[in-house]
Amino acid sequence: MGGLRGQQRRVLRQARLPWDDAVRDPRDSRGTRHEHLGLLGLVVAGFAVGKKGLKQAAQLAGDVGARTRKRLELPHSVRGSTLWRLLRKQQPGGLRETLRAQACEVLEDSSAPRLPFPLGVVSVDGKSLWTTHQGEVEGLEAVANDEEGRALWRLGALRAVLTSALAAPCLDLEFIGAKEGESPAFRQLLPRVVEAFGEHFGVVTADAGLTAAQNAALVRELGKHYCFGLKANQPTLHEYAMRAIASKQCPARSRTEERAHGQTVVRELWTHALTPDEVNFPGARTLLLVRQQHWDDEDNLRAEDYRYFVTSLDTTVFNFHQLLRLVRVHWGIENRHNWTLDVVLGEDARQPCRPTRTALEVVAWLRAMAFNLLACFRTRLPPQGRHLVEWTRACELLRDSLVHGRRQAALVIPD
Repeated sequence: MGGLRGQQRRVLRQARLPWDDAVRDPRDSRGTRHEHLGLLGLVVAGFAVGKKGLKQAAQLAGDVGARTRKRLELPHSVRGSTLWRLLRKQQPGGLRETLRAQACEVLEDSSAPRLPFPLGVVSVDGKSLWTTHQGEVEGLEAVANDEEGRALWRLGALRAVLTSALAAPCLDLEFIGAKEGESPAFRQLLPRVVEAFGEHFGVVTADAGLTAAQNAALVRELGKHYCFGLKANQPTLHEYAMRAIASKQCPARSRTEERAHGQTVVRELWTHALTPDEVNFPGARTLLLVRQQHWDDEDNLRAEDYRYFVTSLDTTVFNFHQLLRLVRVHWGIENRHNWTLDVVLGEDARQPCRPTRTALEVVAWLRAMAFNLLACFRTRLPPQGRHLVEWTRACELLRDSLVHGRRQAALVIPD
């Protein structure tokens, strides 16, 4: 039981966030009943156990046991309106540093499971935080029109996620509002991530929307490798990749086959090694093609997809099997991170705060911390066959651990 209790203590340590000194209390000092950081921590814990609204998060405070409440500095009883008023005034200062410190604690844990790559991998991808046509949003401009011609207000964020770690913790965010683009945000985000976490990764992956010579040059200048998607936004390189790989007429360099959603999914990799002056793209060494096929139980082809990539890696760094897995790991930012935030944590569907840009950014930081807490907890639960437990089940077990303390420790893998 000693090992089990140790795992439970580790869960509580991860739930106790390393708040930065710059996270300031915006409330009037007179008449405040609850500790400021305790309220913010309650919001994070509520998000992490699947509570999408502040009223539901507030109810968690009454469920948590006294020992856990004391350790996490959570309030005993609080109203959802109290949390709403706090988030309405809270400024984002110090929240980036808090997320960074939380991620560092995860990465410094030598027992945290990682994927078998020669270099760590950070995946960068954009994601919507809030979109509405119901009226003007303070701090945002109308950035698009929907199919009915109504103005839309939208705020998104570019996210950096360490996808080579099984938990795929979020490392940093760069917000994207009106008249702002993903590529400029990438050039703001990446140097910060390299400065804070550079020792933990050597490869940066991104979708085709971020594929640009300037971004590739930045990655190489920072001493990292890249693997970028190729589509029509880079027409010359995309067409060259299609011609170069199609002309080889050779067997796939690597192949995987697995069952998913009642079908057999086959993925195959073809490559083309580039000479130094073969294409005009900074640092490019290899072109990749990944073909993905879905077959039913009667060997009927249900779907087929071809995707091209350009990378500064060659087979002296990553072998063919690792290159194929690298592409799949990048897709994991959608499957593990973005999907979980939307479906399990309700990010894009519901905003529990006043819809101003400042409040939306604050909630985005808190949700990123909640995702890291839940994802790290999930990787330590006993797997279901070859897979980790479902996200919703992980939310339930995390809540049980917070509410019941040591009695739920047996749900966690022993040391």
